[in-house]
Amino acid sequence: MARKQIATMDRIILCSLLSLMLIVKGTETSPSSSSRYQDNYIEEDKYTPGFLTLGQKYSIAIGSTVILPCKINETDKPEDYVLAWKKDIAILTAGPVKVNMNPRYRLMPSTASPGTVGASHGYNLEIKDVRTSDAGEYVCQLGTIVPREIVHTLEVMVPPKIDFVSPPSRLDASKNSAIRLECRASGNPQPKIIWTRKNNVMPNGEANVTGNVLEIMHATRHTAGHYRCTADNRVGQTDTREIFVNVLYAPEIEVERGFVHTGVGFEAQLTCVVHAEPQPHVIWYKDTTQLGTTEQHSQQNRGNKYSLIIRNVTHSDLGNYTCQASNSLGRDRGYLTLSGIPSICFFDSPTVGHYRDQYNITWTVQSYSPIREYRLFYRKQYTKTAMYHDKENLIFAGNKYNYGLGIENQWENVVIPEVYDEQGLRYRSYAGYEHVQNTRHRRSFLIKGLVPSTNYEARLQARNDHGWNKLSSIFHFTTASEDVEPSAQPAVGHGLLDKEFFSSSNQLESTLLPLLLSTVSTLLVAFVLSRS
Repeated sequence: MARKQIATMDRIILCSLLSLMLIVKGTETSPSSSSRYQDNYIEEDKYTPGFLTLGQKYSIAIGSTVILPCKINETDKPEDYVLAWKKDIAILTAGPVKVNMNPRYRLMPSTASPGTVGASHGYNLEIKDVRTSDAGEYVCQLGTIVPREIVHTLEVMVPPKIDFVSPPSRLDASKNSAIRLECRASGNPQPKIIWTRKNNVMPNGEANVTGNVLEIMHATRHTAGHYRCTADNRVGQTDTREIFVNVLYAPEIEVERGFVHTGVGFEAQLTCVVHAEPQPHVIWYKDTTQLGTTEQHSQQNRGNKYSLIIRNVTHSDLGNYTCQASNSLGRDRGYLTLSGIPSICFFDSPTVGHYRDQYNITWTVQSYSPIREYRLFYRKQYTKTAMYHDKENLIFAGNKYNYGLGIENQWENVVIPEVYDEQGLRYRSYAGYEHVQNTRHRRSFLIKGLVPSTNYEARLQARNDHGWNKLSSIFHFTTASEDVEPSAQPAVGHGLLDKEFFSSSNQLESTLLPLLLSTVSTLLVAFVLSRS
């Protein structure tokens, strides 16, 4: 124990002496050196050392190791000066001796760099496991007649750390209320806060928003989600926190399909998409009667989709339905219609025909019950845009056709009936057909008496046992300037069904029967003549 105390005392005495030497060397002027002053001029000679290193700024990540260089040129009398390291006013080393006993500090003799002319020496200061308290100015000082020094500045870079988040993890907000999220972080340099939303863009449509505070003035159901604040200063790893924003609001209903087509004996599904928080309670109505779960009717929901499933649809199931959703904040209703009429017809023929004076128009329609007849309208395309848009939907009013644009632009009307065999399972249409599926019907019709190289427009309706569907969208087609033999054409009964032949379903009954009787009579006469 006594030896340790003596060693400690010796070290203290040595450090004190070295410190005193440093002060004396920097303040006294020896007689030999005073002779060098001539008219305030200091003679530079081989006895005066100088720095080979310039002061620099070092930006070092916390926990790293940094070496602060201090090289001086070789002199003839190095014993005439002392090289010391200081931090602020604290002396760290004096010559080769450490004054500060911090184990993270280490003196390293400097050596001449490869290719350097002349010898050099000095001491570099190594600092391990850099901490924030190590930041500051480090001075390498020569205790010469006129003290010389270089200054290194050490900046400690610290990764970002989020220190404050408000609210901590979850926020429940009412619809139309203001939302304020705050996130603050520390680090060096000062971190930047970036807001993002998990699996979504921000409410303003941007991918992210920068700033400590995120404000949303009017919350809606689209505002809800997981918001992330990320602190980043490009030092180490980023820091992230997440806040879940839950918006409370009354139910809001979106009808998946407001008009649902079906047929007797089929299965139908009506669906309402319900958005609500808290969770809503959904009730289904047929007209004004509330529906429960039965063998024929069942209800299911997947996520925010609520469905009414009707098995084996009957005539009484057709009609108007309502889905009603309610929670503690209010209620909403969605309205749907279950109908057996055909869907809207869709034209699928090419827009440019192959013939000068006729055009084979084709279409597809979905119907769960047999189509009884079609009503086709066509006319030359009208060129006066203003009047055309005013009148395009005024095809007929009641039982009378409303032309309104003059004789030359009247809609031509063709009623095209469907004919079935005795079982009612197969079409026997003279206009040609392609029956694709049980509920999907494809038809074609050859329009004759057209003008070559002319633009036309057409619309179509279909009727089944439940009634007429809505008029189709306007379809535009053009006749050819010269006849071109098509590579493939749908089967069409040429000349047996056109606008003059079938103007109504009543004309079918009065015209088709004599035609059939005449054909049978001709066949019988031919048969008798062949036998005689």
